[in-house]
Amino acid sequence: MVASVRPADLVDAAALAELRWRWRVEERGETGMDHDTFVAAFTAWMAEHAGSHHAWLAEASAAPVGMAWLAVVNRVPGPGRWLRLSGNLQSVYVIPERRGAGVGRLLVDAAIAMARDSGIDYVSVHPSERSFPLYRRARFNDYPGVLELRWD
Repeated sequence: MVASVRPADLVDAAALAELRWRWRVEERGETGMDHDTFVAAFTAWMAEHAGSHHAWLAEASAAPVGMAWLAVVNRVPGPGRWLRLSGNLQSVYVIPERRGAGVGRLLVDAAIAMARDSGIDYVSVHPSERSFPLYRRARFNDYPGVLELRWD
């Protein structure tokens, strides 16, 4: 079955939390909160960040198979251009059994379209080694003027 992608909202919080749990706990072995606490906290977080974090849900046969998030940053205004927005594409995830079928590209394309339509100046992403080809196909490029400081 071909996956479809649609904007997600608070009604979808549990499905998005399940995808995040599967990725971070079941696939990566991350520890911390128990499952039910995480789902409740994730739902509250999603409600609190509804104005800045936009989600998409990929579904196949009405089952969640992937997600993507776009965090929108309202940048410091300037005299020539007051509204300056940037986006950060985050948490693009497709369940393992659906990878390689174009679901990730559908999610990325949906986020890019929203960014363009919303007047966002640019979208950045921190890809994993495995996802670089996906972002290259979506026309993301290396940008030499970006530096990053990490604490991990």
